[in-house]
Amino acid sequence: MTTQATLSEKGRVIASANRVKEALEQTDRRKYDDERVAASTGGAVYLIMNGLLQWIPNPPTYENLFVSWDGVVVSDYLVDNVPPGPALTSGAVLSKGDSSAPVYLVTNNHKQWIPDEAAFNKFAFNSAKIAIVPQVVIDYVPAGPNVG
Repeated sequence: MTTQATLSEKGRVIASANRVKEALEQTDRRKYDDERVAASTGGAVYLIMNGLLQWIPNPPTYENLFVSWDGVVVSDYLVDNVPPGPALTSGAVLSKGDSSAPVYLVTNNHKQWIPDEAAFNKFAFNSAKIAIVPQVVIDYVPAGPNVG
């Protein structure tokens, strides 16, 4: 099989496996950021963040972060085609320091800044679940990639 697309007898273009793989690798999956998704077979729920599919390990972690279970999209396409990223830490939280305004998603031993209210709302985060901690604690946590 060649790496070039070939034309079948019916006039359809049939892409080689390499061409399909290249096209999928070039797709910017960040356009799906904020989606909470599950496969049609049920089971795991994922968050797409920074173009990566991140497993939400359990219901308590989900409930620490999101307003409700409404809005979880059933999409085998997204579950199968968005590259996997690190799972969220069991017990991941939304947090902020007691003397500053920035809100962070704290997971995998990193704080990920949620830069504004629009990003916060886009991800359906729950403002009632923001844990306020001493500023020194939030300052001590290493920064990871921003949310949104």
